[in-house]
Amino acid sequence: MTTPSPTRQSIGAPRWWRNPTRVLVITALAITAAWLAVALLWRDAPFAMTFDDSFYYFGIARNIAHGHGSTFDGVNSTNGYHPLWMLIAVAVFACGLDGTSAVRVMLSVQVLMLGAALVTLALTTGRAISNWPRIYSADGDGSAITTITIRAMGWCTAIVAVAFALAAGNPFIVKVFANGLESGVLVALDAVLLALAVRRGTSWLSTDRSTNRWGIGLLLALIVLARTDSIVLVAALGLWTMGEARTLGRRSIRPLLEIFGLPIVATGLYLVSNQLLFGSWLQISGVVKRQPLSLARVGIMVGIVVVAGIIGRRGYRRVHTVGIRNPRFTRVSAFTAATSWYAGFCIVIVAYYQVLQAQQWLWYYCPLALYCLFVLLAAVADFVESAVVEAPTMQAPFRALAPIAIILLIPLVAAMAFETRTFTDPQLRSILLANRDAGEWIDHHLPDDFVLGSWDAGVVGYYANRTVINLDGVANSSDYFEAARHGTIGQFLTDRGINGLVNHGNLVDGEDPDIRAFIKSNFGAAVEQQSTVIEKIPFRFSGNLTGGSGATSGTRPMAVFIYRLPT
Repeated sequence: MTTPSPTRQSIGAPRWWRNPTRVLVITALAITAAWLAVALLWRDAPFAMTFDDSFYYFGIARNIAHGHGSTFDGVNSTNGYHPLWMLIAVAVFACGLDGTSAVRVMLSVQVLMLGAALVTLALTTGRAISNWPRIYSADGDGSAITTITIRAMGWCTAIVAVAFALAAGNPFIVKVFANGLESGVLVALDAVLLALAVRRGTSWLSTDRSTNRWGIGLLLALIVLARTDSIVLVAALGLWTMGEARTLGRRSIRPLLEIFGLPIVATGLYLVSNQLLFGSWLQISGVVKRQPLSLARVGIMVGIVVVAGIIGRRGYRRVHTVGIRNPRFTRVSAFTAATSWYAGFCIVIVAYYQVLQAQQWLWYYCPLALYCLFVLLAAVADFVESAVVEAPTMQAPFRALAPIAIILLIPLVAAMAFETRTFTDPQLRSILLANRDAGEWIDHHLPDDFVLGSWDAGVVGYYANRTVINLDGVANSSDYFEAARHGTIGQFLTDRGINGLVNHGNLVDGEDPDIRAFIKSNFGAAVEQQSTVIEKIPFRFSGNLTGGSGATSGTRPMAVFIYRLPT
């Protein structure tokens, strides 16, 4: 016999907080409103929420909007970005915005995108919670529902909502998504895809109309354009649908084309356009950071792909044949089984950046962070429901749930407190503020044709309003990459009329030894001896840095140095 779920009539007139979906949606909207206020009203939000690489997007978008082409420095063409977010950023500058105001608007747009993802998460979790069916089933024969049970449902809903607010509203998590980079648009698209995966399980090809499958194909194409490594996600979903395709036989050909045709075409067009416009099939930002291939690295990646495949296969079997057998964690089990292909994709992406890329940054792991939020809410819902169901009969809901609430919420509260303190620490964002000040000093004091080079060129180049060539290559051209490979960077920069260098670094006798070493290595000892510091902007930085001197951490005095090279 199927146990009826509680209805409005059986419960009476429930208060708003007894409706899990409504409570979670309101929580998502509250998180969004709070962070939108931060982005719009806090003076330093454009520097606390972003990274230096964010300003590569802003600088390139401004040049495209003003008709100067796809370039950061105005000299070298680059494809070191993901196209969908760049298109949105170009639209902001095309509206006439510029400077910090444009950054603030783009961050606000990304907060709204994050809000859309959180609402999608809330709807998915609320649907999985329903009206706490295990609690309802444990309350007698189902013909009526007691006040204690009503209170238990309310407390369970409240705990899930608080966990949602603490986890999704944490500054660390928000900065993964709303940071001026491509993860801002990716989070909204991936959230919709995960919600679809929960609904569809293993039935992507046979249980829908053709127009809906085309819609999924469009969603996948946008996800690939939002972040091009998502082609791995498309491949993971493609492998997942092969089990269903085997069952359908020839009837699966059309649905497969409808779902996967658009993302494949979009990927092909993107690669071809890169080659035609920039002389490189792939984004230069990824090529520059790529580790040399070795047998060990290839072996590790092959092993990771095999592990991801096993996880996906086990999830498929659980959904398609075995079913969910864990009564305590039905929601987590159902979600992870239906989305095991996405979990496999996350594993491969994490391994890719850890094994095959020389740099790892927070926004690379946007898909993993989003997936963890989905799993966390499902797990909290399962925990609190089991605590009520397994508590002694007639025990007050608060007593049954208090230990679980402490176990689940105290770590989230501690993480929120720590990350809020870190996020608001002025010494952590001081490096971007000093780079802004340096850019403004350059704009006011150096000639318009003064050409500079910088490894961290994002902020300083954006505010300098003149040519600042990116020296680590992520926002430069394929020609610069080839010059680096062949040891001819000095000649490359000389041909483009370089006059000086600007970068932040450690204060050593009033100078930066790393900049001195770069000048000597690429231009010779004579040029290095005649180079002079024409301005330095001191500041105090707290955090981690990766540079020419290796990885360092802690609090230290630093400065942004502006060097003039001899003619």
